[in-house]
Amino acid sequence: MDDLTLDEGCYYLSKLGLRPAEVAARFEISEKEAVLRRKRFAAGLKDGSIVEDMGLAFWESIKEEAEGNIKVTFVSGKGFHHAWRSDMKKFDGPTLLAIYESCKDFLNLDPNARFLQYNAPKNYDPLAMQREISKAVVTIGALLEDKWKEEGKPKRRAKQPKGRAPPPNS
Repeated sequence: MDDLTLDEGCYYLSKLGLRPAEVAARFEISEKEAVLRRKRFAAGLKDGSIVEDMGLAFWESIKEEAEGNIKVTFVSGKGFHHAWRSDMKKFDGPTLLAIYESCKDFLNLDPNARFLQYNAPKNYDPLAMQREISKAVVTIGALLEDKWKEEGKPKRRAKQPKGRAPPPNS
């Protein structure tokens, strides 16, 4: 990583709420160097000698992915979509299952006929979508399993002492 990118990373990760020690740990530099790089980038922005290259949104996505919140590309009847894993976790079971089935259907299509049914995304790489959708199937499958464990457990009833009938319903 070049110095300017490292300065930019220190600056934006600090803006995203990471403490200097956390920024330093991510870039494997000293805390003092992380603070110096952040200040140098901020000063460069202020005096106009530095033009933002990647911006806050880029560094926010880097931070999210480093923390395990991956961006998932999936397919539905309306085309290709992107969502953070944490956002997909909020979907209900039937929605996740429908997305999962759409992705599995996409993977089962004839590779030559894939884009007769779906519009090709920008900057199309013929193998990229299959790789992305395969990853989505694994991620969505894990989310469905978690949902099933959360929602599928039967609720326990309070144990009644032996020989006693449960209280009557009023």
